Amino acid sequence: MVTEKDIEQQKRAKLKREKPHVFEKVIKIEERFRQGIPTPIIDIAYNYTCNLKCRHCTASRFKKEGRKLTPEDLRNISNQAHELGLCQFCLSGGEPLIFKDLDDVIRALQPDKFHLTMSTNGHFLSPEMARHLKAMGLDKIKISLDDFDEKQHDANRNSRGAYQKAMKAMMNAGEAGLSVVIQTVVSRQNCQTDRLIHMAEFAQKNNFTVDVLIARATGEWEGRHEVLINEEDAEFIRKAHDKYPVLHRDTFPSYGMDKGCGCVDSTLHITQYGDVLPCVYIHISLGNIFEESLADIIKRGQSIKYFQKHSRLCLSGEDRYFIENYMAKFYGKPLPISWSEAFGKDDFVK
Repeated sequence: MVTEKDIEQQKRAKLKREKPHVFEKVIKIEERFRQGIPTPIIDIAYNYTCNLKCRHCTASRFKKEGRKLTPEDLRNISNQAHELGLCQFCLSGGEPLIFKDLDDVIRALQPDKFHLTMSTNGHFLSPEMARHLKAMGLDKIKISLDDFDEKQHDANRNSRGAYQKAMKAMMNAGEAGLSVVIQTVVSRQNCQTDRLIHMAEFAQKNNFTVDVLIARATGEWEGRHEVLINEEDAEFIRKAHDKYPVLHRDTFPSYGMDKGCGCVDSTLHITQYGDVLPCVYIHISLGNIFEESLADIIKRGQSIKYFQKHSRLCLSGEDRYFIENYMAKFYGKPLPISWSEAFGKDDFVK
């Protein structure tokens, strides 16, 4: 049976073979963690343009007037990230596969220096596109699958046929040599079901990974804390992971380390307008990349006590204190709100 250690070794062997310079940065993450040096994966919502109108989408709340990211901005961000020893980007949106300047965007993120992932709904991931992305230097594809039930997924995506297109996209990506991750949202209402187990079985059979995104009270669920998972749900996911190591979530061990939730240290999100968030679900800006350096923004994030240390609970999806006292501050407002509105002087490390 394939173990979690086997999966990690396979990933590292592939990276070392395909991108040795990136591999050298990745193997330093554990030592950087011990020294308290952040190494976040940076998710970039380059453009909110999309072909679907999904129920859970929050993109419309982020849209505003003003400067937007360009390939030149991404080149600047990737240069800064390289200087800081960071090693991974994830390109999201919107739907990246309809970006008119997609090739320029990928080149700007410097695939020779970074492990590159793309999040997509899979509608336009043909065999030819998958091979093209691999040739451009993309390493991994994350494909959204809201439910292993076809009707449920199509209903959530407001698009008949979305499920079948996502399934075909996975196969196309795998055949092109891209690593494949299934992203699925798990809530209190759908967690402890056979469908999650069937998805894990399907992924393990096809050498894919399942990335469990636990429900957050954002988007159409804003303020609806009844969708948040409880301790029993978390234990169900953990036991499923024990049986199917390809099933993963944010608080599980990664890179061989059992760190927990690590906003700022392990993840950052940049909006189309340059705002830098501690994670894609915490809609609080730590600063804007057009106005400050990435290093200064990360430093500010690390000075906030909730982001200074890793948490055993996901801050945005399980930590009820953080959700009720900080996430609730951006409910009903244009997104994101500023760090100065969300945090007071007692929230910073003295």
